[in-house]
Amino acid sequence: MIRTIKLFLTLALCGYLMGCGTDSSSGDRTDGSGDTSTQGVKITTSSGSGSANSNFSLRITDAPIDGLKNVVLQFSAVEMKLQSGAWTKYTLPTPQPIDLLALQGLTTADLLINMPIQAGDYKQVRFIVDDAPMANRVKVKGGAWKELLVPGGSTTGLKVKQNFTIPDDRKINFTVDFDLRKSVKLKGKSGKFKFKAKMKLVVDTDVGFIRGSVAPALLIDPSCSDGDIDTHNAVYVYSGHNTTPGDIDEDSPSNNEPVTTTMIQYDYSTGLYMFEAAFLAEGDYTIAFTCNADAEVLDDDDDGDDGDDNDDDALQFFGVQNVSVLVTDTTFLKP
Repeated sequence: MIRTIKLFLTLALCGYLMGCGTDSSSGDRTDGSGDTSTQGVKITTSSGSGSANSNFSLRITDAPIDGLKNVVLQFSAVEMKLQSGAWTKYTLPTPQPIDLLALQGLTTADLLINMPIQAGDYKQVRFIVDDAPMANRVKVKGGAWKELLVPGGSTTGLKVKQNFTIPDDRKINFTVDFDLRKSVKLKGKSGKFKFKAKMKLVVDTDVGFIRGSVAPALLIDPSCSDGDIDTHNAVYVYSGHNTTPGDIDEDSPSNNEPVTTTMIQYDYSTGLYMFEAAFLAEGDYTIAFTCNADAEVLDDDDDGDDGDDNDDDALQFFGVQNVSVLVTDTTFLKP
């Protein structure tokens, strides 16, 4: 109980809420100003597409995972599908490798910038990834690179089935947030890694973030996974106030799964152990701290292999607290 109270006070005193958006509002007219457009992109459309008098930018970020040093996906194209079924495909001049684990908090990677698009109602975005050997790969901490299997990644792609609107004669900025803790699976005793994409698409002007610090003593408590202050520490974020924290378990619909997770890392500029949960829709959330985040790392994907699942019962939460996210400005904060 003492430990829980200490963490609660630490978060309450050090945590704060801010808004985040983009350097150009989704309501701005397309006047050719702003970031330089991605060069060499081939744009193809299916029948029924109209004139592309709007444009968009698309950036990538992720919620991290323990146990891995790098998670690289090599993107080759993006497809945007209208409600009518018509689509526009943006093929990159060369496949672009992006290390998702380098994109934590508010850090993003540009994928497509200032691309023309037809205004209208859309229902899906598909990310096509390269299928060349080792194009998609992971590196275990202290280990070698291993291939990351992405079923259908080079054909049907990684799909975000989500309704959104591209306004007429406007530019809009999107961020796609991959959740690696839910996406990367270890295939039993085979030692192979599989990517089952869990991600969301947000408009940058519609989201905010939670930032705070945690007392160092809590990161080396005897109940933690180990005595290393820099390992296995994470903050889990749940939808709604007074939500009972749960682990990540897709097979248990009654379980309270987090909407996102974020690591706690030492910030040299402040001398504090900080966390930053970004790209959250405006609303109420419950946050909870754990120093046993390795209990869920690389969970078996339950595909019939005889691998050993991780012991989810070891996941312990402290410092459960209600927070509310407000969108207060339209400044995209880049580290």
